[in-house]
Amino acid sequence: MIVVDTAFGKVRGQEIADGALGWRGIPYAAPPVGELRLRPPSPPDPWPGVRDATGYGNRALQPPGQLPEPDAPPASEDCLYLNVTASAGAVGRPVLLWIHGGGYETGSGPGQAEDGAAFARTHGLVVVTFNYRLGALGFLDVEGESPAGALGLHDQIAALRWTRENIAGFGGDPEQITVYGLSAGGKSVTNLLASPLTAGMIRRAASSSGGDHIKSPDQARALAARFFRELGTTPDRIRDVPARDILAAQAAIATPPHSSWIWRPSVDGAALTARPLAAIRGGAAAGVPLLAQTCARECALYQLMAPDAAGQADRVLEGYFGAEAKDKILAAYAADNPGLDGTGLRLAIMTDERYVVRVGRLADAQSAHAPVWRSRYDGPYTGFPAEFAAYADAVYAGHGSDGDGIWQGGDGLPGRLHDAWGAFATNGDPGWDRYATPERRTMIFAPDGPAVAADPFADVRRAWDGLDWQPGAWWRYDGVA
Repeated sequence: MIVVDTAFGKVRGQEIADGALGWRGIPYAAPPVGELRLRPPSPPDPWPGVRDATGYGNRALQPPGQLPEPDAPPASEDCLYLNVTASAGAVGRPVLLWIHGGGYETGSGPGQAEDGAAFARTHGLVVVTFNYRLGALGFLDVEGESPAGALGLHDQIAALRWTRENIAGFGGDPEQITVYGLSAGGKSVTNLLASPLTAGMIRRAASSSGGDHIKSPDQARALAARFFRELGTTPDRIRDVPARDILAAQAAIATPPHSSWIWRPSVDGAALTARPLAAIRGGAAAGVPLLAQTCARECALYQLMAPDAAGQADRVLEGYFGAEAKDKILAAYAADNPGLDGTGLRLAIMTDERYVVRVGRLADAQSAHAPVWRSRYDGPYTGFPAEFAAYADAVYAGHGSDGDGIWQGGDGLPGRLHDAWGAFATNGDPGWDRYATPERRTMIFAPDGPAVAADPFADVRRAWDGLDWQPGAWWRYDGVA
């Protein structure tokens, strides 16, 4: 089974761990370069013979200076590659399709998931990871192009379609595909559930720190105008400029972490035809079970990376709702969290505005159409690098703190996370009570042991009740909403 026949040609993998086989760097779409830049993905050209699939393909083009996984391949426009891991001898096994995070501007398929061998060994899952276009190349709205503003989402759909059409040869069941993502990947799961192009392809969906976060038409136009001012050219010349100039224009607007939430999909009329939550409330993903988790202190990570993060909360709230509603929200948080100082209160507001409220509304929407499970991670950062141990308390239960535990498992809480996600992808039940209104029962993954709580987000929901808003970038930028 080392050599597998796909729709586009044969690929040769290798044993990557005891009892686990891996195939890497398989093209699932044509390189989106030249005339294919900023166009939806096209099928790859077939290849003769047997293609070597033992090395990862290029990462998506992204800002320099990040900290990619060890031995990461180069970043390039030519990036539409995926990777498959399966147990030796697997036949008809459930599939876990991973969508990496990184704010739609950084990251690659193996990020956090690594080679996926842990799930292959513990639950017999066939794991697929992939790259998709990021930043402007994936999410810029270009005048005169259609569809535009969500090409990275089109890439994700193409990877899902490739998986459905080819995974049986690797030992997977195309009718048992669970999509799972964290951060931007979690938000991508929401988009995939809302998309008319994924109908019938997703059996189950799981997300960490997801919800929904798209651009409005006004935000899309403002971002494009700012981008082209920085690029120094016009939309009709976008295929003529070097890729390094596109990255430079992105960086001129903002760089990580301050660029978080600038690049995100638009409702492009194809991959998305309505706001994701509205589509899901209407039954776009009817029958697809959902597992949705957030972390207790999501935005502690952002405060560590950018000490001005919490200080944006007053301006953001007033921009959304006006001064009176802002003061009402601050007062509600002060009453519900008497032990927090001003910075702590505002970090809690940031966590809830960015993640918890959006995920709660997603869970409520989907629970009308399918089984839903909700959870909150209250533990330490799993897989935290030893060299950063001094910061462990600062990011306790912070954004992404559950990811390594879910993927790699281990003793105690990481193992419980891993087993819950493995069970969900295998049989559609992570092992606790379903989430449904009005009880909204939720699993709390705490250091002293997991336990189900009744509606632990009641105070948060009450503080934001009746409020609707179009999320934007958290930090203020000239010409970018």
